[in-house]
Amino acid sequence: MRLYKTLVAAALGTVMSVSGAFAETPADTLVIADAIDDIITLDPAEVSEVGGVLMSQQMYQPLVTFDPADPTKIVGVLAESWEVSEDGKTFTFTMNPDAKFASGNPVTAKDAEYSLQRVILLDSRISFILTQFGITKENVAEKIKATDDATLVIEVDQKYAQSFVLYVLSSFTGGIVDSVLVKEHEGTREDGSNDYGNAWLKADNSAGSGPYVLTKWDPKVSILMSRNENYWGEAPGVERIFLQHMPESATQRLALEKGDIDIANKLGPDDIGAVEGNADIQVLEGNSSTIYYMGANVRDEALSNPKVIEAMKYLIDYDGIAETIGRGTIKVHQTMIPDGFLGGNIDYNPYSFDLEKAKALLEESGVSLPITLDTVVWNVPPYPDYAQAVQATMAQAGINLDLQVVDGGPWLDRYRSHDLDIWVGLWGPDYPDPHSNAKAFTVNDATDPDGAKGNLADRFGWNSGPLSDQVLAAVQEQDTEKRAEMYEEIQRAHTDSSPFLYMFQDSRRVAMRSDVKGVVLGITFSDDRYGAVTKE
Repeated sequence: MRLYKTLVAAALGTVMSVSGAFAETPADTLVIADAIDDIITLDPAEVSEVGGVLMSQQMYQPLVTFDPADPTKIVGVLAESWEVSEDGKTFTFTMNPDAKFASGNPVTAKDAEYSLQRVILLDSRISFILTQFGITKENVAEKIKATDDATLVIEVDQKYAQSFVLYVLSSFTGGIVDSVLVKEHEGTREDGSNDYGNAWLKADNSAGSGPYVLTKWDPKVSILMSRNENYWGEAPGVERIFLQHMPESATQRLALEKGDIDIANKLGPDDIGAVEGNADIQVLEGNSSTIYYMGANVRDEALSNPKVIEAMKYLIDYDGIAETIGRGTIKVHQTMIPDGFLGGNIDYNPYSFDLEKAKALLEESGVSLPITLDTVVWNVPPYPDYAQAVQATMAQAGINLDLQVVDGGPWLDRYRSHDLDIWVGLWGPDYPDPHSNAKAFTVNDATDPDGAKGNLADRFGWNSGPLSDQVLAAVQEQDTEKRAEMYEEIQRAHTDSSPFLYMFQDSRRVAMRSDVKGVVLGITFSDDRYGAVTKE
């Protein structure tokens, strides 16, 4: 704990006294503990790691957003209003004239044009979120265009469900940067191309219009943000937000109980139970769309056999893990779309632990047993606990999981480069539309056969057959009820045939000091909102 206090004090500089008693956090600073060793960038045009998105959301704002309590309500942020053409392909946004950046510059349609275009031009691993609309480097100047300072026009290639397009623009990828400021810091990449300020935004700099600005980022250690003194909305309630890398649940609990931190984002069930009833601590509950799953790389000869995959789905004690490890933090969920989303709530959980059935399937497969599978696991809760439980039950049928428990960086690197047999991880939708998950887990992209840009079906080497086209048809369906029915049919087939072993949907339970007010828990990937937080 002494090391942690020293790190906090060093990062906050004069805010805290290193020598003084550190019984509680400063009244003007919100201190959050989380696992942030996976963050490699805070540039909204390429950020995608859990902690990175969480921080990016406090600094950058999109054109539109949604109400976390009712995601069907889409509201304007930097856009005051919008219209959609009769053919459904052209979205015209009128900018909010009150919005301004931390620099004091007004937020204009030119900034939105620059920000969304640079996502495409940088060709980052999250550019797929916008390129899925048929927007390319070659046509982006025509497809995303400011016709004047107040008007932004976006043209998509097909008539999609309108809510889908708006949800995409509400994602972290849709964060708008101050183009005047960023252009001043544009550099050159190794290949000689414009970096559109990427290197500058990956250092201790930010250029957003959100309630906070970046002050200092010490990779794998901490992130310090300060109040945006030019914030155009209601002034943030605390001067600073300090995010500290602290992956261990027990360490977070101890720090929370002592008042060394204000929010513990990674408490396991034991520690949540231990702090409940403590008058100094509150436990906030919220909806979550995060799904825990195991991905099987079907490039492996044994895993390419569908009977082996099916057998593995019967070798997980879903109920046992939920009851003994999850204990109120998860529920069994075996489809790709979370409950609460359009197309979710279909209650299709066909698998339960059945050793004899699994053995029969393995015999039918003709695969020689035992087999050993390189299984990559993040070294923070709850992943090791889930992985060890599954390892124990799969071993009973001759499937040995070689658990390779690693830091967040290599955990993601090996997943993205499919340098593994099994990945134990999570998926949090990029936006609250079923296509976010359906596309990732199902659509095959011939231009990206290894899934480098986010298509997990390709990343794990799986050809989803007709399901890929069915997903692409569903996102164009204009009738909401029919669209939901299409996703239900797709999901049942997907759960039965895919190499993804869906296990649980998360239930948010976040512990924090009782004097912390105003935290809004998000439902999508790291969408918690701290702009209204106060400490009373």
